[in-house]
Amino acid sequence: MILKNSPELWIDQFPFPGDSDHKYSRGLVLINSGPAFKTGAARLAGRAAMRVGAGAVRIVCDRESAQMLEPQISVELISVIENKNDFQSMLKDKKISSVLIGPGNTISDETKARTLLALAFIDHVVIDADAITSFESSPDELFIDTYEHTILTPHEGEFKRLFGDEINKIEDKVVRTVEGAKKAGSIVLLKGSDTVIAHPSGKVVINSSKAPYLATAGSGDVLAGIISSLVGHNKMKAFDAACAGSWIHSQLGELLGPGLIADDLVDNIPLIVKNLSKLKIQ
Repeated sequence: MILKNSPELWIDQFPFPGDSDHKYSRGLVLINSGPAFKTGAARLAGRAAMRVGAGAVRIVCDRESAQMLEPQISVELISVIENKNDFQSMLKDKKISSVLIGPGNTISDETKARTLLALAFIDHVVIDADAITSFESSPDELFIDTYEHTILTPHEGEFKRLFGDEINKIEDKVVRTVEGAKKAGSIVLLKGSDTVIAHPSGKVVINSSKAPYLATAGSGDVLAGIISSLVGHNKMKAFDAACAGSWIHSQLGELLGPGLIADDLVDNIPLIVKNLSKLKIQ
């Protein structure tokens, strides 16, 4: 059955904070940043994660990237990697609720290795952008470690590179996405004006949006950050987090319209969440 995305599907699980919550009960999102000239993606994703409700965000990067990021951020944490073992050590922090890997990370063996480490140590991993394309020549190496609570967020080009000819020859976008989800054994969110969110069980939700101005640099990083925040909460299942994140993102695009840039999306997330809280009360 194909459902249309709306708050009715997931509002009861949305992680609005309670009186007893503290920053770590609201989630610690770990984001893997790329090299110094690509740190903007991590910055956008991290700020989006905090705006939608994460209690804390830790951006993991090398020292040069940290020097670039530090003047641009105010509340996010930065952890510097000095050697290859540092990333694995950071993943052992029990406070981490989710990991986002991919935006601005570069297509490389190092990105592959960190993706697989994240999947090995953390239940909730969102895989986007360069982390998807890094497995183009060896998708099964990724799929053996992805789970029903893993979320892949490709655009059409990334989807084609990861899933190959057999699935991509399917013309129907919904069927194509479902087959991708089954092959990966994980949730696949195929982005577009009609974003399709598919579970490996065959469950499908379509998020239709009249927001063409979302086609702008950094927009996908914001979406990935939103989903990474939501998926780390025990209150919200991964599939519903993907649906909620997609809905919030499209609502932002419709609200802001012409001239929007990715930073505008981040800044207006609280307004959408506030409106959602009103729906919850009703």
